[in-house]
Amino acid sequence: MSIKFILIFIVILSIYGAANYYIARNLLALLNKPKRVTKLIFWVMYILLALSPVLTRLIELDFLKIVSDYWFYIFMYGLMLTIISQIVYVILRKKYKQWIGISAIAALILLGFVGHHYAYTPVVKSFEMNRPEVSKLDHLKIVVASDTHLGLLSNKKHLEKFVALANKEKPDLVILAGDVVDDSPKWFNEQKMNETMKKLKTTYGVYAVLGNHEYIGKEIEETKEAMKKSNITLLQDETIKIKEDFFLTGRDDATNQSRKSLAQLRENIAKSDAWIVIDHQPNKEMADEGVSLMMSGHTHKGQLWPGNLMTRNIYPLDYGHTKKNNTDYVVTSGYGFWGPPMRIGTQSELWSIDVNFNR
Repeated sequence: MSIKFILIFIVILSIYGAANYYIARNLLALLNKPKRVTKLIFWVMYILLALSPVLTRLIELDFLKIVSDYWFYIFMYGLMLTIISQIVYVILRKKYKQWIGISAIAALILLGFVGHHYAYTPVVKSFEMNRPEVSKLDHLKIVVASDTHLGLLSNKKHLEKFVALANKEKPDLVILAGDVVDDSPKWFNEQKMNETMKKLKTTYGVYAVLGNHEYIGKEIEETKEAMKKSNITLLQDETIKIKEDFFLTGRDDATNQSRKSLAQLRENIAKSDAWIVIDHQPNKEMADEGVSLMMSGHTHKGQLWPGNLMTRNIYPLDYGHTKKNNTDYVVTSGYGFWGPPMRIGTQSELWSIDVNFNR
């Protein structure tokens, strides 16, 4: 472990600790002269909550992971609301402290319910595109979902909704564009989600690529086995031809710095051929010569506002559709969620894409 890493870790931990102290101190100020025992209980509980993201890495308990995931939302929005409350308090000449504090807590709870609703109420985004490539197929319907993060909170019930919505579209192809499981396939296997995945009905099958979270979990072989049992074909730096009609390429995630280049994966593909590529992380250059359709996810569109402002500045396309250099690019905000089961400013979704060839 390098000195640079240790210093960065200390700085981050210090900032996190200071922010938590700021929130806790303001929360404690709402109590009217609390007793010493009350203060002690408050600080013990708060410190345990603040340490839950670390503890869940050390102790494998489902309950602790749930607490940690929800804590991410409480900390993030709690900090923002505390700052806003302090500003309002100063503007009102340090009056109505209790009302301002109670209003902030109420806003935190209300936003939590709203975020929970948008996370567990997925929608279908329909889109149609015309492509000039030559194919025996005139039309291809693709359902694409990314970042399902199937696990403890993005659970089997949430997956069942996806299968129902996807089957309703009557797709020729279903694409899972990375981060299929939430780091580990443990909960996927425990909840027997493979049985639900098998209910997907398609013409040409279900295909998936790896995302960064499969690499973070370091259980890639177990994840591959889980996908195999779900009738999902994993494409890891691989190009296949489907029914002699079009080519489909699944890129390994960019986490793998030795992954194949797109040029290596396009061997034996003519410029006039229909070529669909799945790459979990959006391309920052958008210079994918010969690709008909590039599908990605990863960004979650920030998931929780103002995260979308950051992803918008990192990627030229962090969400939606655009066309550049004769390639159609699609980036979805994802079907699942990372951390808290909440979406504020975004909504869980899957895309239903109608591709018209020979146009």
